[in-house]
Amino acid sequence: MQAPPPPSQRSSRGKQAACLTCRRSKIKCVRTADDSSCEKCEQTKQQCIVPNDYSGGRQRGVKNKRTGLDRAVYQVLEAAKRVKRDISHSDDDVQTISELEFMLNSIKEAANDTPEENPTDDSPLSFHSNRDHSIRDESLDVDDAENPLQLLARASDIRVSQKLSAVPDLGRNQHVAGSSVAEARQESAVRRFFLPPKANLDVRSDLDPIDLGLVTVEEAENLFGFYYEKLAHTRWGLDPILHTVSFVRKQSSFLFTSVLAAAALFLPSAAPLSIRLSRHREHLARQVVLSRYRSVEIVLAFLINIPWMPPGARAADDDTGEYLSLALSIALDLSLDRIVTISFDRDSGTDQVPARADRIDGSKALRMDGFEEVDPSSELGVRLLRRRERAWISLFTLERGVCLARGRSHTCPVTALIEHCESWHASPFADSRDGSLVSIAIFRRDLHSLLKKVRSNCDNYRLIDVGSDVAHSIKDTIEDFYRAWSAKWTSAIGEGQLLSLPPYVEILIVHGQLSTYASVINHPTAPVEVKRFFRSAGLASALNVMRAAIQGEAKLKSMPNNTAIMVTFAACFALSLSSATSGNNSNLTPSVRTLIEETADILVRIGSYPPHRKGASTLYGEYLRELVKTVPTIPSSQEYVSRPELATTGPSSIDPMRNGHSQPTASTTQPDLQEYPQAWLEPLQLSTMSDFQIIDTINQVDTSWNMSPNFALPTEDLSGFDWFEWGYPTDFGF
Repeated sequence: MQAPPPPSQRSSRGKQAACLTCRRSKIKCVRTADDSSCEKCEQTKQQCIVPNDYSGGRQRGVKNKRTGLDRAVYQVLEAAKRVKRDISHSDDDVQTISELEFMLNSIKEAANDTPEENPTDDSPLSFHSNRDHSIRDESLDVDDAENPLQLLARASDIRVSQKLSAVPDLGRNQHVAGSSVAEARQESAVRRFFLPPKANLDVRSDLDPIDLGLVTVEEAENLFGFYYEKLAHTRWGLDPILHTVSFVRKQSSFLFTSVLAAAALFLPSAAPLSIRLSRHREHLARQVVLSRYRSVEIVLAFLINIPWMPPGARAADDDTGEYLSLALSIALDLSLDRIVTISFDRDSGTDQVPARADRIDGSKALRMDGFEEVDPSSELGVRLLRRRERAWISLFTLERGVCLARGRSHTCPVTALIEHCESWHASPFADSRDGSLVSIAIFRRDLHSLLKKVRSNCDNYRLIDVGSDVAHSIKDTIEDFYRAWSAKWTSAIGEGQLLSLPPYVEILIVHGQLSTYASVINHPTAPVEVKRFFRSAGLASALNVMRAAIQGEAKLKSMPNNTAIMVTFAACFALSLSSATSGNNSNLTPSVRTLIEETADILVRIGSYPPHRKGASTLYGEYLRELVKTVPTIPSSQEYVSRPELATTGPSSIDPMRNGHSQPTASTTQPDLQEYPQAWLEPLQLSTMSDFQIIDTINQVDTSWNMSPNFALPTEDLSGFDWFEWGYPTDFGF
């Protein structure tokens, strides 16, 4: 057995620090424990200097060369990079970054508040030594503050709760370190609770319809093109330049699938695809609620699903109300109701500055949406910010329209953005449909004030007042409102050389008139003269709604449910009023019945094409057919002696809106609408008339209605119309 080597030889082969000369030459420093100089220094006759910072190499288990605070900072930076690369941005990542920033700021503040013992010493070693000494005097050792940082730096890979529980052994300062970690954990939890909301995108491979094989990329491109070309009139909040296939797919699987499903719903050859996408869309809607996903695109997804919502078991059983509530909740969480500062400065065109609570900085809004690196003043930044405001304006317009049509109380408030949106569409980055959207938003906004003013005039009526004067005052108030709106917006949104309103807009506006008149007919304080006038005005508006639907059938192939409800309500209103006329005007009822039957046929045809659509308008059309059958049949050919003054009767006393333009009012017309019997040998073709002709015809017929003594509508006879709740016009949602 070989004898062990002497101690001098063992030390020469053991680990020892190399001198500076050998370090520079990158050679092994050979020297025994008794020698003061190594072999290299003896050969070159140099002084052998061995530094005293020898650490003996890396310790067991150490995986990098960084130690101390440098290692913690490095791990923080690496964690931040991983979070930026991860598009999902989970709550754990957001929590991690906030806690890391908090801990780093604490260390920096502790370092800045610590006085240096030797400020004239600029060496790094002296600086770190002085700082460490000062922090230890305050019982806040650098190592103690470093350990939580190292734990938090890995929070992007594992949960923070798990990492905070895995605190390493801190030796003699273990109790102090444990207290620091507990305090940091509590403070981070409080800070995390008050973090500002951020977009949580519903983007995963198990949610994307392309990754799931439901649709191909080529099919998605074609469906998006069809949606923007054929369904543009209900393109609530979407910007075709920004919301491309790639952008929408990266932002929201729910919106991506909703657009595809809406387009496939109107393609006759896409029935199987439509069924697959519709089922997946319903699944995504549930996932959005369960996982609390939220983004601007999710708000838009809820909105574009409402127009063609499949009917439920009953008229009020669809998800329209739920979708509106979810969209409103997410929109308020993301501050979509606020005016973006840069957008207001660019597009408002007014010197009025909204309150600070009504504004949001453009950079902050982009960070909230996950676009931290986008400049808010760039074209992309402006389009991203305008998409936020467009989403809120669309939500306000749709919610108010649904509530008006269904008799619901509205919940979407009139915010500063809605109050200052008159010039919002006048922007170089505006979409071609922004003008139409803004016009309807303003109409919905101001209609509430109009109804309040009309009711106030009725409430202020006194017995000593002349009823005809009150009727004239209310009539002028309503006509001035619609005249001002049409004068401003008809030229902006009209179509063709005549600038005629699109059928959707025309139905919407005339339905607004009908709702205004209906709110006055049954108002308890309205004078008799006012109710007498608005019976004729309401009937004319109801007939004009159906006339617009029949004449615009070619452009109503994708009629939304809300429009179908408006048309059906107008039919029920007209049927009730025409049935209440006295016998000498019985020919009006067959004419109205014919118009309602034509309207019902239109609704059924629109809702049945393509066959896989199964739209709600089909049910409304079938319902109208059943209602018409319940009305007693009256002989349609009765002759009466015409009065000579009929030949000199001027245009209607109602100031109508023909394609958005007001018509002159004759001075010879009596405001109380006297009886004008006329010989009708057969029912009139109301569907072929213009709105002005319908109004003039209504004014020339006998207006001695079989009404209740105060000329209100007989709500006890309206059991067939209960589902509309139109017997209570004051509850239309305003």
